[in-house]
Amino acid sequence: MSKSEYTVEDFVLDPEFRAWVLVPDGVVKAYWEAFLRKHPEKRVEMEIARKTLLHLSRNSYDVSDKRIEDTWSSIRRVIDDPKEGRANRRVVPISPESTLKHFTTDRPMHRYQPNRQFYRVASILVLVFAMGVLFNLTYQPPEDKIVEVPVVYEEHMVPPGVKSNLTLQDGSKVILNAGSTLRYVKNFEADKRELFLIGEAYFEVAKDSLRPFTVITGPVSTTALGTSFNISSYDNEPLSVALITGRVSVALDFDEPDQVNLYPGEGLFIKMETGVQMKHQIQEEKVLAWTRKTILFEQTPMEEAIRVLENWYGVKVEIQNRPERGVLLSGRFVDQTLEGVLEGLSYSARFDFQVNKDRVIIKFESSL
Repeated sequence: MSKSEYTVEDFVLDPEFRAWVLVPDGVVKAYWEAFLRKHPEKRVEMEIARKTLLHLSRNSYDVSDKRIEDTWSSIRRVIDDPKEGRANRRVVPISPESTLKHFTTDRPMHRYQPNRQFYRVASILVLVFAMGVLFNLTYQPPEDKIVEVPVVYEEHMVPPGVKSNLTLQDGSKVILNAGSTLRYVKNFEADKRELFLIGEAYFEVAKDSLRPFTVITGPVSTTALGTSFNISSYDNEPLSVALITGRVSVALDFDEPDQVNLYPGEGLFIKMETGVQMKHQIQEEKVLAWTRKTILFEQTPMEEAIRVLENWYGVKVEIQNRPERGVLLSGRFVDQTLEGVLEGLSYSARFDFQVNKDRVIIKFESSL
């Protein structure tokens, strides 16, 4: 390919052009001056190629010993006889930059070139400054996106016939009764410990003054710092909070919000349909009987007793010849089988029963 057809890439790859740019001498200078006189239209491509080589080149080139010795001889002659040096000195620019500038057709020809260059640079700086101001006035940085970390819950569901002992991340201990569910944020949140309870559970709360411990059962929230208490919340039954040690605050979010503080030995009955509440004294043995493998009925309505037996043993109870008047059951059974409990209750309540795997039939005498 003829050099007259060279592109920028061709000049960059041409060995003679690279020598002219990187290690110029008089011979290569004369060659490329002649080339530019014949092909002045190639000046722009050559200038771009020259700058590209200067930015890319990291090679070093050897200089011959003869050239080094000639250079030192010239320096010594000038030092020995300055006049001779000035008389014989001739500056011959051999750099490609000077040659390319020489062939620039639009270079200024008058003596005020430095001033024109100054105004040109000043104009560019003013333009850049104006563009920066305009950009700052019009540019609206994108709003930082708030990345929401998904909340992870832990849930413990205890089927009928089973009880579960839990130790929470904060050290609190929970006994979860049969047929109950406990749900809470995994490892709790930074400023609170909230748990959602369905059914019944006994809590021994680890002290943490910076994170209140709150058990939420529908519209009722029971809050404690370091306390042991029991909560029972089953469908169609009053919600019961019984405090064993410490102190709790019970918030009621009904039509008329209220807050009740409980002290050791006190309990609170709440009718969930109406929000009516009643504070009373508790018997720890009765409240915690279920945690000690004990079923305790004291004038307990038949419907509540059936719920206890279904949860305790994981069975389904069917009633036949249900008495028109309510039946109250009493009895204390420690670690008894289902048959043993039913037999004990049958004497006073006067019913017969059949147990077939997970199905129980209780048949009252017709005279009741």
